[in-house]
Parts: sequence; C-alpha cells; structure tokens
Amino acid sequence: MNTPLSDYFRLKRRYSRSINLERDLDKTDALLGYIPTERSVDATKRILAGFAGDSNHRAWTLTSVYGTGKSAFAHFFASLCASSLHPSRHVALEIAAETFGESSTEYSILEEYIPSQGFFRAVATAQREPLSHTIIRALQRGAESFWSYQKYSKIKVGRKLLDLDAQVSDGEVIDSKEIPNLLKEVAEASSSNILLIIDELGKNLEYAVQNQGAEDLYLLQKLAELRKDSGYKVYIIGLLHQAFADYGERLASIQRNEWSKIQGRFEDIPFKDSPAQMIRLIGQAIDQSQASNFHSVIESQASQWYRSLSTDIQDDYTEENLKLAFPLHPITALVLPILCTRYAQNDRSLFTFLTSVEPYSFNNF
Repeated sequence: MNTPLSDYFRLKRRYSRSINLERDLDKTDALLGYIPTERSVDATKRILAGFAGDSNHRAWTLTSVYGTGKSAFAHFFASLCASSLHPSRHVALEIAAETFGESSTEYSILEEYIPSQGFFRAVATAQREPLSHTIIRALQRGAESFWSYQKYSKIKVGRKLLDLDAQVSDGEVIDSKEIPNLLKEVAEASSSNILLIIDELGKNLEYAVQNQGAEDLYLLQKLAELRKDSGYKVYIIGLLHQAFADYGERLASIQRNEWSKIQGRFEDIPFKDSPAQMIRLIGQAIDQSQASNFHSVIESQASQWYRSLSTDIQDDYTEENLKLAFPLHPITALVLPILCTRYAQNDRSLFTFLTSVEPYSFNNF
C-alpha cells in the first residue's frame, strides 16, 4: 500500500497570501509561524541599532517589488513594539529569541528599549492622498490600539485626532505644518516613543508628483529630522516598491535634486532575497521531522545532486539547502525561486505554491 507524502512531510507555517497592516496589526494569528528571512533579520538589526542609539537614523525605507514580504516584516516588527500585555508581542519575542538568541544584542535591545506599555504604534496604508491625511489616519488607528475609546476621547490630543480624522473623511485639507507638533503631543500624552509605519508610501509620493505637493516632501523631511522632545522619539518606517527618487523621475532636475536631499534623511534597506536565500526559506518552511527513517536516503540523494552541479551554481547553493527542500526535486528547488522572482510575486507566489490546495501545488501533490 502506498503511503502519502503528507504522512512524512508537512509545512511548518500557516501562510497568509498577503498582510494588510491596518487590518492585521492586532491579529496574533497573522503572526504565527512567521519566518524571518536574511533581509528581515538585517532590517531588524539596523532599526534596533537606531533604537539603541548605535545609529543616527530614526527613519527608514524598505524598498523592493511586490510580494517580497515587506508588510509581513512590518507586522512582525510592530508586534515586537506592542504592549507586554498583548499576545502578539509574546509571539514576536519568541520568534526573535529563536532567530537571534536570548543572549544576543538584538534581544537585549528589545527588552531594554521597548517599555512594558509598548510604543505608540501608528500604522496606515497610504492612498493617493496628502501625506498628512495618511499620518492622521495612522495616529487615529494607533490611539484606538494604545488607549480605550473612553480614555482617548477624553484626552486633549485624542479629541484633536478625532476632529482631524473627521475632517480628512470629509475631504478637508489639513495643514501639514500641524503634523510634527501633533506627533509630539501624542508622544507626550502616551508617555512613549512613536513607531510610525506607512505601507504603500509610494502612493503619497505619486500624489505629491501629480499635485506638485512640495509641502508633502518637506513634511517627510521634517519628520525624519524630528529631535528628541520631552524624552520621547518618533521612528518612521516607510514601505516602497521602487527607489524613492524613481517616483519623481518626471520632475524637473531641480525638483529631483530636492527629492534626493529628502531621501538622504532616510536609511534605505533593500528588501529582496537572492534565489539561494529563497531556497533556504523553503527548507525552513518544510517540516521533515516525521521522515526520520528517510533522512539518510535524503542526504545521499542531495549529496549526489549537489556534486553533479556546475561549480558556479555550487557557489550560490549548498547541499544542506537541497536536502531541506525535499520532497521538492532538486531541479524544482533550484528553478522555483528564480521563476517566482522573474515572473511572479516573489515570496508571495512561492508560498502560495507551497501552501495552497490548487491543482499542481506542493500541498496538493
């Protein structure tokens, strides 16, 4: 009798096809099974260095094409900064402990620099709108998460946020000059640092180009340059699909120079893995613990395949990667990340193939 492969191999994680930061911010199940990639580990280190003062940066952009996991990483990082009473923070810390180790510098920073009440997490997905509108929505969303409605509706800055949010909903124009002071007021009222995360920041930049919105760019610069005030800081993470300057390529050279100056206020973190790193990700997702009887056979076959590869391919891949990707055929494991990067949506397409039950998917097979 034939035994199905699913008796020996399974996937470690429940994978969501995409993360919506606003919708999923407080959903712990959207975080379960998150696998930090090399690029997300690097991004975490660089941002935490800013928290600890080991870096002068307090504003970052994560740049890559669609489907590379920027939103999933932002959700993971925002969860690290949640209140110690929030289940998401416990799950995120467990992932961080497994990734970095509890004795690591990174884990120490998380424990030392993120207070028990957490940061004030202001998260929004931008639309083609003024940047000030996106930030007000983010602050409103953050207030609902940080305080109870009864509490923040009684706080002065809470009532101010409610009024501004209503004005945005009515299509009124908000003076962008109000935003820096608004952030300071929120920080003082919450007695905490602010983590401002803007997904689809490029839509704000596109709006600025179409409407000659120089004030939006100046606001970005002001936010990136915000100084420590009353002991609290504002940290900014923007998610982009292309380089900052590329959004302004249709502008005149003088205006493009201004964009470059503002981009220089942000530390840009490229957010794309190589095919070799994506194979490692496949290996992290496949659970072979029930296939212990076959480990020696898998190792032998992976070794034979690896030795048969040309030297230049061996330089990018490892025998261990081919072994951990089993039961994917080695050729499939090598080609799949390249196909997903070149013709599809990178990690998103890769995990859709692995986890969906559609015809010809890994799970279905």
